[in-house]
Amino acid sequence: MKKIWVLAIVLLVSGCASKPVDRSKVLARFDGTAITENDFLKKLQALPKTVQTILAGRKKDLLDDMAAEHFLLKEAQRQGLDRDPDVRDLIQTAHDKILIAKLVEKEVDQKIRVEPEEVAKYYEFHKEEFMTPLLLRASHILLKTEEEALSVKTALDGGADFEETARQRSLDATAIRGGDLGFFQKGQFVPEFEEAVFQMKKGEISAPVRSPFGYHLIRLNDRMEPRLRELRAVQNIVEERLLREKRSNTFQAFVEKLKGNVKIDIDEKALELVGAKNESKGTVPA
Repeated sequence: MKKIWVLAIVLLVSGCASKPVDRSKVLARFDGTAITENDFLKKLQALPKTVQTILAGRKKDLLDDMAAEHFLLKEAQRQGLDRDPDVRDLIQTAHDKILIAKLVEKEVDQKIRVEPEEVAKYYEFHKEEFMTPLLLRASHILLKTEEEALSVKTALDGGADFEETARQRSLDATAIRGGDLGFFQKGQFVPEFEEAVFQMKKGEISAPVRSPFGYHLIRLNDRMEPRLRELRAVQNIVEERLLREKRSNTFQAFVEKLKGNVKIDIDEKALELVGAKNESKGTVPA
């Protein structure tokens, strides 16, 4: 990644507001302007953490990009793009969204938190959500015909080694490891296979099981019964759920408070007709 372009609409309006005097160290001077250490750090900290990590050893790339933004903005203004109605609409939209986001952060996000006792209570009343699934571990031998499967089953019942037989006879890629499928839960294999294996007892070898792949001889090696995950293992999940729920409720309550007794009168007929002409022509407005 040679360049990290961080040009934003906010740049188009930044020149309209007076800024406090920046007395930090100047990192670069050009075209009658300067990039200070504060400018640089503000730009860097606004980037995603992963990008910040990349740029930690490539600071000059970011500085080059900031200089490029200056010339791009200057040219855009020279061409009068800042007076273009579409651009002004975009700036206004961005301006409004930023204001709303800051308001929500102040009146909603900063006023909610999840207490440890709330986490514990949620966990206690939703334990079924934190159960691990039933896990099975099985091995299989895949054969082409039922006759072959019956013949191999007879050999296994007579004491033949399952792993060695799988290595020699199985058509599946798992033959190299003696047919071992590892641990799995429901939904990972074809229905015919799962219908048989989830009814088996540990150590049991099945009769031939037909599937779209051929005939399977299955041995159930192990079962891990469902168990409850400890609170400390799911604490972050619970906190995120409670935060989302609180944020939604607090946001809705705040909006209702702002609305007060104001009635929103909707013209249902006019609303239904929006886009109707375009839809009749087989298109939908973007």
